[in-house]
Amino acid sequence: MIVAISRFRPPPDQAEGLVSRFRERSRLVDAHAGFLGLEVLRSYERQPEFLLVTRWRDREALRAYLQSPDFQVARAASVAEDATFTMYEVVGE
Repeated sequence: MIVAISRFRPPPDQAEGLVSRFRERSRLVDAHAGFLGLEVLRSYERQPEFLLVTRWRDREALRAYLQSPDFQVARAASVAEDATFTMYEVVGE
């Protein structure tokens, strides 16, 4: 299993709007083969950090999504231009 994490810190005045957008997300990613789930985490800081955590069956499934039109739509709607993105392989549970 692959876990992909995007980490970003939006301007304070955009944090609540971002939470609403994630709760009302389009769910296009949900239909992609190999997609296992998504979580959005927010830290308890004055200027909160957000983690967008997705789980994938394997790297090929994630790569296929990253090359899809659905990803382009999601990326265009993102306010997190300075996000970091890291892939991890799950090696133990």
